[in-house]
Amino acid sequence: MNKKILLPAICCLTILAGFGLGLYTNQSQQPAKLEISGFAFPEPEPLENIELVGQNSEAITTEDFKNQWTFVYVGYTFCPDACPLTLSTMNQTHALLTESDEQSPQMMLVSVDPERDTPERLAEYVAYFNPEFKGATGSPENLQNFANQTRAIYSLPDDRSSGEYLVDHSSSIVLINPDAAVHAIFTPPQTAEKLAEDFATIITAYR
Repeated sequence: MNKKILLPAICCLTILAGFGLGLYTNQSQQPAKLEISGFAFPEPEPLENIELVGQNSEAITTEDFKNQWTFVYVGYTFCPDACPLTLSTMNQTHALLTESDEQSPQMMLVSVDPERDTPERLAEYVAYFNPEFKGATGSPENLQNFANQTRAIYSLPDDRSSGEYLVDHSSSIVLINPDAAVHAIFTPPQTAEKLAEDFATIITAYR
């Protein structure tokens, strides 16, 4: 074969082989999709500029989510069904994780109804489910910022003059990792057993 023809052909094959190897390497570096009830972010999204008020009127910032796992539910204390049901499930999950060898995560309710959910009411409400649970709320702007970053959706009615109103909100549980980043979202229906199993799967991959 003519050397002038052979040399470009070899170069072309080398380039194609390198391109194929690059594709394989990029694909092999992609994190494996975790099989959980919801979805885990391939790249957890850091929380930024969090400014909430805790159940003891203390400031809660992004720093308060670091160095521990946190399950967060966005709702409100006057919720007639979804919130108490989910907090009960979270309490059962907390018990299962405390009994196991897994890390015991922080559990938090973030109320998007600051007009009625004072820190004092939040403290009493979350303690009913578990004395170790935490409650938080904040200004409408700061709550919206938190909701946006945790993919929570809620809507307050325009007319709240009677003090008796319902708040529409999503029912997912958000998992924040020790780097204060949104790591996963657990979608309903939720059970304590499945949440504990999914959490174990997540922290094993995280390690």
